[in-house]
Amino acid sequence: MDAVISGFVRAGSLDELKLKGRLLLHGRHRPILLVQEGGRVLALDNRCPHMGFPLDRGSIEDGILTCHWHHARFALASGCTFDLWADDVPTCPVEIRAGGEIWVKPTRSDIGVSGSEMGSPII
Repeated sequence: MDAVISGFVRAGSLDELKLKGRLLLHGRHRPILLVQEGGRVLALDNRCPHMGFPLDRGSIEDGILTCHWHHARFALASGCTFDLWADDVPTCPVEIRAGGEIWVKPTRSDIGVSGSEMGSPII
């Protein structure tokens, strides 16, 4: 399907993500962080909603992304925060297409969608 029609843009490949650990997608939208966690590829706004710090500089452990600046914590699968003083981080839909290509729709998804509905399983 054409990217203009579907709204999805190519973000990289599974091989690139495995090699680098994280990918950043830049364009007319906010930067988007892509990570692999629990057999899924997940995409989140790369800006911490607390103060705008780049989340790709944070740490990931047990499905939780921690912002390196003020230590706000977010569930990778949903973008939901664990801290009352931080907002949820927006997530984006992901598709894994033929050849292991990762495609992301750089529009904000509803926050709080369960992990089973977000991300794309690795085939």
